Amino acid sequence: MSTHLDHDQQHTTTEPPVLTPQHLGPAAQGASSLTATDVSCWFGSRQVLERCSLSMEPGKVTALIGPSGCGKSTFLRTLNRMHEVVPGAKIAGTVELDGQDIYGEDLGVTEVRMAIGMVFQKPNPFPSMSIRDNVLAGLRLSGKSAGDKDTVVEESLRRAGLWNEVKDRLHDGGMSLSGGQQQRLCIARSLAVHPRVLLMDEPCSALDPISTRVVEETVIELAHQITIVIVTHNMQQAQRVSSQCAFFLVEEQKQPGRIVEAGDTATLFTNPKDQRTLDYVTGRFG
Repeated sequence: MSTHLDHDQQHTTTEPPVLTPQHLGPAAQGASSLTATDVSCWFGSRQVLERCSLSMEPGKVTALIGPSGCGKSTFLRTLNRMHEVVPGAKIAGTVELDGQDIYGEDLGVTEVRMAIGMVFQKPNPFPSMSIRDNVLAGLRLSGKSAGDKDTVVEESLRRAGLWNEVKDRLHDGGMSLSGGQQQRLCIARSLAVHPRVLLMDEPCSALDPISTRVVEETVIELAHQITIVIVTHNMQQAQRVSSQCAFFLVEEQKQPGRIVEAGDTATLFTNPKDQRTLDYVTGRFG
């Protein structure tokens, strides 16, 4: 069973009560702030992150960069309670959505994941569903009312930059789309539940350059409406899409990952404070 610890106390993670509009706070209808404080993570007895703190500002794209194995994706998964899915996984520290601890007793895990959506590395549309049903799947799974379903589908696909390409084939299977289109379909599926934060774990790593460009354009457009946190190994992509950046690093083998430096993306790439950051972004290692 997964557990959540503060740095002085351990408790077992249980299914908390349902999140209500009152719990969501004043930013319930728009982009939200997401703040991680002293986040540490374990898989069993192996610590993979140590005391990572990062403020992800509302309505901006924050990129997480660093070599493979430094804990970027693990950190991302703590931001909507995906880390605790792994048996034996533990987390210490806090993650706050508009000041509310998402691991606190007042918040339900399902509602947290509706407010903080996730797009994974490989496109994962539901293979037995049509394009239209894929968009609506998140609403159905959550039990949330879709209202006018046709409007929800069109709005979500437009926001994901996919509507014009699929509007005449909504009843075709989701798997009939190209890889880049499938990824944007997954983005549309996440957007249909109106999340306030969208997490993206290397969303372009399996895509060709043309599809990558389209997804990046979608991310930039969405940043005006929603808070986005993206893991990427592509330094050029981080510079193209993000306004904030955090550099993760494991300094020695078998040591946990840490945030070396975080701040404005342009500054991090042109005038970082730490020599290790400069070495990484200029390609001297990693």
